[in-house]
Amino acid sequence: MICGTLAFLSIGLLVGALAKSQEAATALVNLIILPMAFLGGTFIPLAFAPQWIVHVSYVMPLRYLVIGMQNVMARGDGPASALPAMGLLLAFAAVLTLIAVRVFRWDEI
Repeated sequence: MICGTLAFLSIGLLVGALAKSQEAATALVNLIILPMAFLGGTFIPLAFAPQWIVHVSYVMPLRYLVIGMQNVMARGDGPASALPAMGLLLAFAAVLTLIAVRVFRWDEI
């Protein structure tokens, strides 16, 4: 859960760095989070999804959060089974945070 929170926090940091107003931030978040929720494997299992959705889901951090949690909580695998998903989530968080730091600029209001 912590790794997933960090990954989604990094999305928020990037949106905050890019958006110039609260309305723009809301639009950007909706543009990112809503498709990720539907295409990341939370509402429909990816085994039943069309191939294009499966391919798109590989770039979404929600997929790895779902996989890691399902491995431990639903499939009964041990906590070590979530380590690859945790690593990918942390890598995603690090990359997006670095991009957000590079893009962020203080503006005079």
